[in-house]
Amino acid sequence: MKKILGGVALALALAPLAPAVQAGETASPQPLAIKVAKVALFDVARFDEKLVAVGERGLVMQSTDEGKTWSGALASTSRTLNTVLYLGNKVGLAAGHGGTMLRTEDLGATWKAIKIESIGTDSILGLSKLSDGRVIACGAFGMYLESADMGKSWVRKSIIKEDFERHISSITDIGGGKLFLVGETGTLAISHDMGATWKELVSPYEGEGSFFGVLRMTDGALLIYGMRGRVYRSTDEGATWTRIEIPSVISFNGGSMADDGRVVLAGNGGLIATSSDNGKTFTLHFTKDVQNLGQALYAKDGAIIHVGFLSNGRFDASAQKP
Repeated sequence: MKKILGGVALALALAPLAPAVQAGETASPQPLAIKVAKVALFDVARFDEKLVAVGERGLVMQSTDEGKTWSGALASTSRTLNTVLYLGNKVGLAAGHGGTMLRTEDLGATWKAIKIESIGTDSILGLSKLSDGRVIACGAFGMYLESADMGKSWVRKSIIKEDFERHISSITDIGGGKLFLVGETGTLAISHDMGATWKELVSPYEGEGSFFGVLRMTDGALLIYGMRGRVYRSTDEGATWTRIEIPSVISFNGGSMADDGRVVLAGNGGLIATSSDNGKTFTLHFTKDVQNLGQALYAKDGAIIHVGFLSNGRFDASAQKP
């Protein structure tokens, strides 16, 4: 399942864990001397001029030099953080296990816990910002939440059908008032009215393998990826799909797209796949440590920054042999 890379604990001897921050409480992450290559991180996002990565046991890592060096802290929670999202104006969100939702208004210097009664302790797997300003959180057992106030409060809604309870991995605004959803056992769905109603689509993945992410290419095509190295591309908003041949059966856990349209997918075993033609073809690379990766993105200087289990760093894909 996405963001659970072998079920490992934080690979570092830390001081006793801080208790989970209570709803409404604001806490400053506790600075720690942490080696970024020795920890488990599951997602990374750009917060203006710095990078923020989150992971095991409430760990938050930050870099102000495009991933060359990192500083670490615990965000006053013992829960694993699966996903992080920057909303702009110094506001960001981080979420994960146990229904944990944290919010910052100062680029991650301090975090405030947001209590969401409707989800109990179910895991949040993904966060998305919509073009109309709303924010969506999705996750375990059909979890779908909307926020109209930049993450201060949340409303849970039922989607697709009344008894829908598949894990939702990711939801993306694909433009034109449309949202696209991917999830467990090949779940695919599209909304033509910004999430008010949904239509479930036929999965191209034989055997109902799960999808972990969806990206909208610069040419308007959709790219979905997930288990066993499966990558598919659609030019008709999911009505039909073309499988992109990847010479690997290693699962892809995360993916992102640079401003210029370059695509990078991050997978298990240190696998990184890059594309410069809107996802039509990919070149494969492997990190030196070949550990499981959670996410990757392009640095401003063209290097690829990757995070995962004991595999947090950067490398120049152009210098790597396929």
